[in-house]
Amino acid sequence: MNFSSGFGSPLARERLVSALAADPPRLDLAALAIATLANPTLDTAACLHTLDMLAARVSVEVERQFEQGESLSRLRALRHVLADIEGFRGNEKDYFSPNNSFLDHVLAHKVGLPITLSVVYLEVARRAGIPLYGVAFPGHFLVACNAGDHKLVIDPFHNGDILTEHGCEELLKRVAPQLRFDSAKLAPAPVELITYRMLSNLKRVYLERDDAERGLTVVDLLLLLAPDHPGELRTRALLLMKVGAFRASLKDVDRCLELSPDAPDRDRLELLSKELRERLEQLN
Repeated sequence: MNFSSGFGSPLARERLVSALAADPPRLDLAALAIATLANPTLDTAACLHTLDMLAARVSVEVERQFEQGESLSRLRALRHVLADIEGFRGNEKDYFSPNNSFLDHVLAHKVGLPITLSVVYLEVARRAGIPLYGVAFPGHFLVACNAGDHKLVIDPFHNGDILTEHGCEELLKRVAPQLRFDSAKLAPAPVELITYRMLSNLKRVYLERDDAERGLTVVDLLLLLAPDHPGELRTRALLLMKVGAFRASLKDVDRCLELSPDAPDRDRLELLSKELRERLEQLN
């Protein structure tokens, strides 16, 4: 493995770059790029076809039961198909499984994290012509649409519950009680931010499992999105050190020192840099 040119999956990197370079960026393809970390042979076309078929069913449901064009009615059609009929829901029994972050697995098993389920809702809605957008709500990803002078919000994790802003305020009290609710927390999230948050969730799972190699593949993609992120560089440096890639680790540590000359942990970074140089000298 050539750590100097990036640790991880070349396939995932290539597909993620392509998805985000599209105009507009493709959330479905970005999510499937992440899924290739666990399943390099996944059938992308089959996953896209599943989303197409779900959207077709939503469109039929809109025409059959509801008034065309009404925001609330269209949201009800969307959640009726995805939550009531298909049974997409939050995986509360095994919340911290990495599979919850992989779109192909969520489409097949219909359980996942709030953000991955939100990707399903967003991509089905896009195909069905429903103007839904992602909401990077603290601690619990949501989706929403504008309905006149107010917003309607869906919680895909909790059976597609439709929330008002008051309902979102109550949700925030449960998931992040230290924060105060304001309408800015319901702002649309761009595809790049959704992708970054998906990867951050997956990174957290692998770090908690002390899985350095898989953690590195995820951090590598995070740094693809934010090349000079000091926190991600620190994380990758430590993971590279753990797997014995001292030269690549040193490169990240030195980059951290360059980017943050006044960082509170500068002394620690300098000690780490010294330790890595000594290890490299011993190897030589």
